[in-house]
Amino acid sequence: LTGDGEGAARSVANQIDLPQEFVHSQLLPEDKLHFVGSMLEPSVKRCSSVCTPRPRLMMVGDGVNDAPALAVADVGVAMGEGASLAMEMSDITLMDSNLSKLLYTMQIGTRVVVTIQENILLSLLAKFVVVAFTFAGKMTLLLAIAADVGVMLMVTLNGMKLLPRKQTFEDRNPRKRIGLTRKVYSSVSQNKDYSSGV
Repeated sequence: LTGDGEGAARSVANQIDLPQEFVHSQLLPEDKLHFVGSMLEPSVKRCSSVCTPRPRLMMVGDGVNDAPALAVADVGVAMGEGASLAMEMSDITLMDSNLSKLLYTMQIGTRVVVTIQENILLSLLAKFVVVAFTFAGKMTLLLAIAADVGVMLMVTLNGMKLLPRKQTFEDRNPRKRIGLTRKVYSSVSQNKDYSSGV
C-alpha cells in the first residue's frame, strides 16, 4: 500500500519479487484505512475467540498517510526513521528501518511462546510424578530436592535453544522470505472495493 505512483510501486515490487496483483498505489490515507479495515476479521464473542483465535493483522508504515491504517490494525508497526505521527499511532516502533528485524522478532516470538508452553508442561508433569510418588510413600526429601533441581536444569536447557544461531543463506536472503507476504495477501479478495467504508 503506497501513495506513490504506479511506476515506483511496481519497481519496488519487482525488487522484492512481490506479485503485481498485491501492489496498490496512489492511495490516500482514507484508502489505506479502508483497505486495512476490510482485511480485519469481524469481532467474535470472548468464548469463541479463546477456543479459535482469529488471525491478527499487522500494518507496517513510516509516513503520516499510514497513521490511520496503523491505528485500526490489530498491530501497528512504525519505522524508527519515519514520521512522528506514525510512531504515536502505532503499537510498536522499530529503532531503525530494517524490516529484517521485524521478521526476526515475529519468528523469535513464536519460538518463545512454544518454549514457554513446553516448560510449563514439563514442570507440571514432573510435579505430578513427585506428588504421585509422595502419596505412594516412595518419595524422600533428597529425591524431592533432586527432582526440583533436575526440572530447573531441564527448563533452563530447553530455554537455551532460543539463543541466537548462525543464519543460513535462506534466512538472510529477502527474496526467500516473500512467502510470508504471499500467505498474508492470498486471503484478500482482489475484486473487493476498498474505497468504500470500513
